[in-house]
Amino acid sequence: MILTKPNGLTLEELVKSATMFYIDEELEREFSNAVTASVEKIRSNLVGVAMLDGLSKYIKEDKEALHLITSLLNISEEKFKRVVTMLRIQKNYIPTSEWTLLNIRKQMLESADFMQEICELLSNGANLDKYKTKIPAFYLENFNIDTSTLGRLANVDDVRRLVKKGLEGRYSNKIGDSFFKFVSDYITSVCEHEGLTYSVKKDVPLVGRSMSVAIPDVDNPRLLIDIAYLITTSSTQTKDAESAEKAAAIIRKHNSNKEEENHIVFINIVEGAGWIARQSDLRKIERCSDYFLNLKSLDVIKNIINYYFNGGVSQ
Repeated sequence: MILTKPNGLTLEELVKSATMFYIDEELEREFSNAVTASVEKIRSNLVGVAMLDGLSKYIKEDKEALHLITSLLNISEEKFKRVVTMLRIQKNYIPTSEWTLLNIRKQMLESADFMQEICELLSNGANLDKYKTKIPAFYLENFNIDTSTLGRLANVDDVRRLVKKGLEGRYSNKIGDSFFKFVSDYITSVCEHEGLTYSVKKDVPLVGRSMSVAIPDVDNPRLLIDIAYLITTSSTQTKDAESAEKAAAIIRKHNSNKEEENHIVFINIVEGAGWIARQSDLRKIERCSDYFLNLKSLDVIKNIINYYFNGGVSQ
């Protein structure tokens, strides 16, 4: 029986049916519990930070202390690192790179004088003349642990927002991993039902990089599938689009002198608000895909596998 060739989505269809935010209920519970536990720990540990000794003790005990203190004071990490770089230069060091917050803390643990200096800056820098001519008042006024700062510590909701902000990167990575697992598990379950082998996240020699799923294997693939989910936008999307274009060019060259039954089919499953917000890169991926799919069109995978392995083209 000759099967009808399946259809993927156009860019417009993908955008209209997009799942902007993928939800994993188990992951949501995990992060909610983690946030609650962190809030209690932080509120307990930050008792006494209004005093230099208490602030120093907290920084010694918690590796995330500088991140939490600067967030509590509404000081951006970048601005704080700039100030520390300025202090290093004043001590006749010639920095070749900026220290991370963890690196700054490491130096504070190794030098009592540096610990004293940074604690003094964070707790009362806004009122010290030695900083007023070096740091603009717009930034400097935040370097002050006062009653307002301590009041935010008493507010569970404020601390919870602070903790969640610090977990955003980890949450974004975890939800991306969860989406990948859901989609790849669906694809591999279809393969198993059809008696097909597959490889997940393995290097495919032909294209010179890892692919999300290769069917039936990486050495002689018939279907190459990439899975991409993003909540936010970043420059990596342009790199991903360029990588897709490069893979598509290699596949087209491979297919050019082969019979149709030996062609490799390139499938891209793309989802998330970050991709919808960056449609120039999304369109590049659409153009180089044999099939362009999202979460709501995932069932098309069954038809694709059936078509290419069960009689849609000459075997």
